[in-house]
Amino acid sequence: MPRKPKLPWLDYAGQATAEILACRNTHAAPSLLCALEQAIQLRQSRMPDIPTTPEERTLLAVLALEREVNNGGYSQFFLNSSRQYAPIVVSALEAIGCDATAALTRQAIDAASDPDALDALDQQFYAIYEIQPKLFAFVEAHQQAIAAPKMEVAPPPAKRGNLNLIKLGTGLDFAPQPELTFDAVRKLAAEIAVSNEIQPTGAELDGAAYKFLFGCFLKAGDLERCEQFAAPAFELAREDTSHCVMQRDWVEKLIAASNCARADEVTLQYLDYLSRDDTSHPFIRNRIKFWADPLRKHGDQLPRSLEFFRTRFPDISLAESQGPVIFRSKPKD
Repeated sequence: MPRKPKLPWLDYAGQATAEILACRNTHAAPSLLCALEQAIQLRQSRMPDIPTTPEERTLLAVLALEREVNNGGYSQFFLNSSRQYAPIVVSALEAIGCDATAALTRQAIDAASDPDALDALDQQFYAIYEIQPKLFAFVEAHQQAIAAPKMEVAPPPAKRGNLNLIKLGTGLDFAPQPELTFDAVRKLAAEIAVSNEIQPTGAELDGAAYKFLFGCFLKAGDLERCEQFAAPAFELAREDTSHCVMQRDWVEKLIAASNCARADEVTLQYLDYLSRDDTSHPFIRNRIKFWADPLRKHGDQLPRSLEFFRTRFPDISLAESQGPVIFRSKPKD
């Protein structure tokens, strides 16, 4: 049986709710949900007197959870601005019928200060696929309560990131773990590319393999083996968002191992890369903000990086910590 062709992504360009949902048969459903999210957020900023409906809050909370956990696990959901939805995200998941994910997320909220527990819950989250179809069905059933008006918007900035790296990385994460050698992982990445109709370059296959190995040894706490794959992963896969998360996690582990000089060197390398790009672009600016937090927490251990950050990014405050906020889904007995 021939494969059903993949539908294109819908870019939000100021469309109203009805216009967005009218594309259900011509564009990918996840892109319609993202467009509605952008439309609601834009209306909130431009028309603050219009109250956000419970249905809109449900959409925003669920999409924030899915995006952050898929990118960096539950810990990233609690770390970033998405944590504002922690008090309502379980009820939001229950409202759209995602009972399995709701139960898992309730456990994550209660274990928000336990990285090992969150890591185990991340793996369970990745094995459940229920959010997107149920959220889209919820939106279609409640579209009258999701009131995104038609608005004028500026053309979006040029897209950043490397979609092939993201697809290959996802494929490697969900495949049976190969032998942890470059040749074995690259071969598996090439097989994933063929089976998923991805057309990567040789450099993208290399980058996906190096990043995967870097992540495996980082997760295992093998900092010596991390060094073997860190440089090529940085060179070939640094546009992948998950690499940014890994690089910061590496710095935290180096500091915990009292290798602060190396942690400072690694941080400075990444900040220098960001400073050489367009720092006004949201893709780069979000990364700069993401790296501000370890500097707030570990400024004494990262002196060169701290000075570089203050010099190159003076408009981003280091005064307040943006660390995780711990929420409880229910009172403790």
